[in-house]
Amino acid sequence: MPTGSISSSKDAVGVAVVNYRVPVCESRQDVLQNCARIAKMIEGAKRGYPGLDLIIFPEYSTQGFHPEKWQDLTTTLDGPEVKIFKEACKKNKVFGIFSITGEKHPEGLNPYNTMIMVTDQGEVNYTYRKIFPWTPQEPWTAGHETGVAIGPKGLVVGGVICYDGNMPEVVRDTVMKGAELVVRIQGYMYPAKEQQIKVACVRAWENNCYMAVANMAGRDLVYSYFGHSNIIDFDGSVLGECGTSPDELTYATLSLTAIRDARKHWTAENHLYNLLHRGYTSEPRGHATCPFDFYKTWVNEPRKAAAQVELLTRDADAPEEASGDVIEPPPQSKLISQTLAAANGSAAVAKAANGLAGLKLAAARGAAAAGAVRPAAAAAAAAKAAV
Repeated sequence: MPTGSISSSKDAVGVAVVNYRVPVCESRQDVLQNCARIAKMIEGAKRGYPGLDLIIFPEYSTQGFHPEKWQDLTTTLDGPEVKIFKEACKKNKVFGIFSITGEKHPEGLNPYNTMIMVTDQGEVNYTYRKIFPWTPQEPWTAGHETGVAIGPKGLVVGGVICYDGNMPEVVRDTVMKGAELVVRIQGYMYPAKEQQIKVACVRAWENNCYMAVANMAGRDLVYSYFGHSNIIDFDGSVLGECGTSPDELTYATLSLTAIRDARKHWTAENHLYNLLHRGYTSEPRGHATCPFDFYKTWVNEPRKAAAQVELLTRDADAPEEASGDVIEPPPQSKLISQTLAAANGSAAVAKAANGLAGLKLAAARGAAAAGAVRPAAAAAAAAKAAV
């Protein structure tokens, strides 16, 4: 899409992303004053960008994240914060995407980290709850499903929140439900700047979708946020990108015709089609079955899949943060040894790997009995050997 204009058209959706200045809210009154500031920014953006159809604010832009008072600042989707956003969108005839951190849980559990889209008629037509809270820091209850809604001019919009975007499955699932634009609202801090800018481009390219990323800028009581809100074309190229300054805004137009034409007519690089039609040049319609063993296990035996991941990474009962003790590099895992053996057709190597794992398990049990190994580590070792 051409860039540089502040206009739009019937075919092009005008989208703005905001490097919102991270708020530090000590009370609900502070939150409401901040919401009023967001409403004024919407009014100014619509005046300055007459083609604006959708404006996007980042994660934590409404309530911030106070390390001690966050529970006191939670709200509901019919609360006064959302009412301010509804009025601003209706008044300025623009769609808006906003962050609610947190949304009160109906059963009294920890709040959700929630994204909403408000239409130009002042109605909430989309709600998404963060599926992957940023552990071990964020306290939010995890959401459990992706979704989409109709945005301005018929553009199909879906959303992900911050760490969700690092999980390719979340964006892919959203796109497979029809999303043409995936919005990522985030409160990402240094030192992860380079990775997150690249992730946006990769997600757009691998899913043949537009990406719009709104990030915080400035510093709160804990972190410094790098900004760089951006809008990415469905070919992975950058249409617009902010710098690091708080309250910067960038704007681009997204063609409805271009993305729909590409998805319908591309052959090479039509990643969505090709995923479910593997090898269609050699066999009619190709293969639609899933070839990935891990995903099959995840769907059918999720606890078994979790155990496999723990073999590759860390124990579920390990401390949240490393202790800082000096340790020896860990040996190659049992799972990797077996996988390599199978790949090389060597049953003998696989058998040896099992034997080595048994010796390690015996040693771990002996050390645990002597009090030299944490009980949790011994239990984890036994669980690994059983997988």
